[in-house]
Amino acid sequence: MTLNELIKRASAAYSDGLIATACWDFKREHPRRNPKGGDTLAQFIANEIADTYDPDASEEEQINTVSRVLFTASADLEAVITALSDSLAVRKVPANMRVRKSACRD
Repeated sequence: MTLNELIKRASAAYSDGLIATACWDFKREHPRRNPKGGDTLAQFIANEIADTYDPDASEEEQINTVSRVLFTASADLEAVITALSDSLAVRKVPANMRVRKSACRD
């Protein structure tokens, strides 16, 4: 599988296809720069695919490698979402009802 084919496959699954249309240069087989921002998640995916691509790897190995990297990134995003949600929940608890860390010692 070529790098361009891998990008096309990923882009077909992405909500608006921007991985291929806005973030990838098919002639150079390289991610496009994204100076104005835009869909930085699509840019991130294009970069990760390019960074992990191994032309000598089998199709299965290529897909497994990219999947592992993207899964790790999704776990990191989930941890950030959880931390932010937890911090919001703590702020909604009245101050006099919050448990202080010092109160949790054995």
